[in-house]
Amino acid sequence: MQLDEKKSIEKATAEGFLNLYNTIMGTSYHFDKFLEPTDPDVRCVNSDGNIMYLEITITEDRPNDIKAILGRSNHRSSEALKAHLKKVEAGQASVFEWVSCLEDNVSTMLVGRIHAKLKKDYGSNTALVIRDTSGCDWDWDSAIDDIKSQLNLSQNPFDKGIWILSHYKDRLFRVV
Repeated sequence: MQLDEKKSIEKATAEGFLNLYNTIMGTSYHFDKFLEPTDPDVRCVNSDGNIMYLEITITEDRPNDIKAILGRSNHRSSEALKAHLKKVEAGQASVFEWVSCLEDNVSTMLVGRIHAKLKKDYGSNTALVIRDTSGCDWDWDSAIDDIKSQLNLSQNPFDKGIWILSHYKDRLFRVV
């Protein structure tokens, strides 16, 4: 079965997450199936038959970065950068509009994504997995405390945690 783009991203994210999660937690979960749009995105099962659900989202450093990564926007192209630099030279824009900082705009974007996900109850045995799409290899550990301080976790539906999976799927960061 050919997966659409969204499902391909979700499956790759789930598999990357599970590879690291299993190592860290000493478990054996594997991707089982996609779920209905009203449920978490993915169901995973371990060797004992235990089920864990994953709600998957992705983050971006700046608005429309995901569209650019997927080839649906040229706002991060060299032509767009040249046009922006002309505006900077003319005093019509700031050079810092193109700069990303983990402790600033990047964390702000992430917190917004988490807040949106905290509004829905996904049921028990669910983890939120956030795939980092940045071209920068951010060290999320340095920003976790600040991120947590911006979240209202009084009604956290993710009893299996909130996690950030690095862009290259080689590091996993636990937010909660």
